[in-house]
Amino acid sequence: MRRRPLTARWARTRGASLVEFVVVAPTVLMLGLATLQAGLVYHAKSNLNYATFEAARAGAVDHARMEALFTGLRRGLVAYYGGGTTPTELAQSYARLVADLATSPVRIEILSPSKESFDDYASPALAARLKVKGRVIPNANLAFLQCPMDVPGCNHDPKTNRSGQTLQDANLLKLRVTYGIPREKQLPLVGRFYTWALSVLDADDPDTFRKALIARGRIPIVAHTVIRMQSEAIENDAMASIPGPGNDGKPKDPGPPYGGSGTLPKCTAGEAACAAQSTCDPAQGNCPDKPVCINLAPAP
Repeated sequence: MRRRPLTARWARTRGASLVEFVVVAPTVLMLGLATLQAGLVYHAKSNLNYATFEAARAGAVDHARMEALFTGLRRGLVAYYGGGTTPTELAQSYARLVADLATSPVRIEILSPSKESFDDYASPALAARLKVKGRVIPNANLAFLQCPMDVPGCNHDPKTNRSGQTLQDANLLKLRVTYGIPREKQLPLVGRFYTWALSVLDADDPDTFRKALIARGRIPIVAHTVIRMQSEAIENDAMASIPGPGNDGKPKDPGPPYGGSGTLPKCTAGEAACAAQSTCDPAQGNCPDKPVCINLAPAP
């Protein structure tokens, strides 16, 4: 058999490597960029986790006010927008942060206390004492209270009340923060592929805020945190409505409001919310051995 010359075989395979490169290189390049983009998303998520915790810390000591929550969130996100080691650098990073947040790429939701938490544990007398219009959940003496002192007949059983919480549970501040990574912090091509894939794979997403972020080219990420309240929670519009398991997920009319007389009973000297009513001085030893506040049975 006559064999073809080697030069003829080489001639037939010329350009094969180029074709293979054209086919494989884009795939490898996209995989590499996708890996880098996943790292950038993880970096953003880490920063958002920290900022969410800072928001919760600020809200815990300031009645869960939205202004306090956003102040803490901005403080925690400064590093993500550049940070700095000098006041000038920090101010520049903060300015970039404020400019971006002005486009509303972030949402803070308060999952606890919920609207139903205030249905179960609101204290009208404490709201009057704090001089606020919204409902207030007491925060002091939680180890001894099952209900607000001026509402001794509240339903504090999480199996049957509206919130599915105890008074102690209602004093847990739980936040869910949704943030959209801006295009400036996404890799070319891959970032747009991320948002396109999200819009196609999760087209039925009921959350209009997340869908709006994707439509604007932002990659949505979500962070949660829980912290114990250090002040009385005051109801605001950001608090979610989450019916408790006690009503099988169906809120019911709680009946006459509160069930108390509307007057605050006498308190112990250690009750911060009622300090003005304390008439004894622990240092002088003239306080009763037992608390005079009603409904101080230890919580289960």
